[in-house]
Amino acid sequence: MALAWLSLGYANLVRGVAHPGVEYRPWAFRSHSYSDILALSGDRYLGGGRPVPYLEDPIEYPVVLGLALFLPALLPGGQWAHFTASVLFLAFCLAAAIEVLRRMPGASPWWLAGTPALAYYGALNWDLLPVALLLGALFAHERGWPGRSGSLAALGASAKLWPLALLPPVAADLGREGRLGGLARFGLAFAGVTLAANLPFALLAPANWAHFFSFNAGRAAENSVWEVFRLRDPAALNALTFALLAAAVALAARGARNARPGCRTRAVRLGTALVLVAWVATNKVWSPQYALYAFAAGALVAAPAWLFAALAVVSVVDYHLAFEVRAERGVFWFFDGWYYGEEMVRTAVYGTFVAFLLRELRRTRVGAAGATS
Repeated sequence: MALAWLSLGYANLVRGVAHPGVEYRPWAFRSHSYSDILALSGDRYLGGGRPVPYLEDPIEYPVVLGLALFLPALLPGGQWAHFTASVLFLAFCLAAAIEVLRRMPGASPWWLAGTPALAYYGALNWDLLPVALLLGALFAHERGWPGRSGSLAALGASAKLWPLALLPPVAADLGREGRLGGLARFGLAFAGVTLAANLPFALLAPANWAHFFSFNAGRAAENSVWEVFRLRDPAALNALTFALLAAAVALAARGARNARPGCRTRAVRLGTALVLVAWVATNKVWSPQYALYAFAAGALVAAPAWLFAALAVVSVVDYHLAFEVRAERGVFWFFDGWYYGEEMVRTAVYGTFVAFLLRELRRTRVGAAGATS
């Protein structure tokens, strides 16, 4: 099912190779067929050049994603080969993520495999890579492999920052009395892999390597609910969203720390899902493919079917409003209200998801009545 959704998305998006260069983005928005993979590879490699990421080319993503963008450009065959190789790699990541979920008792892999968001967003960006690494890191933690868990978490965070969501509950779980050795192995592996992936670029081209951080720090509200409230100042938005993230982190760590023995695994999953969903929902920048992280979170905690249905509907509507309706700049004013309304609905759905996670996390704590493990 998952690969069928992804194949459907590929069949739609690959049409873009016939519209290279400056023509691509206007065509893609009009044709319901936009992918960052095609847009960014066209910007950089369409003329045959292959600038080395960060050393010669500042990229607005962390280093692992920058390499995922660059390496397919070494293949012959132009944009078609680049895009096809990228999607095959993402298909492998998707299959790995679902296999990991199948091996995690109590998870619901259909939450990820069955969502139509895969057809829209599976090949829009490279998010299936950090999703797979996040799930792999949690799987390793549950198997008692803290070194592998820290290494996979570091690779995930070096692709996109979202896999950092697992750090608070995992660290709280490993920090229990008698498990400090596991926490040390996790931390050392995380630090070592992070340094190995980032330090060469940071030393050789510090400004280009830091472009991801400076670029995002200076961004204002984009396609997020903060647009509705006319919050424009990047510094104020950074402070506000960081405070909300810190609250989610504290609740997740506390929940994992206070969970009853039979509920510790579920508490770590719930805490990870809580940080992830709250973070993407309140982030100042929203991209519709972030829905994939919500479906991965729902799969981890086996969230109810009604919540899956609500997220599926919102993720599909979000695509059309974000990438088609708002691309029609001539009638932008007319659709502003529509899109702002959809931002509120989307945030309400994600807020409902957060409330569900908080309720379930509360049920895992010591002394809670009616909890399940």
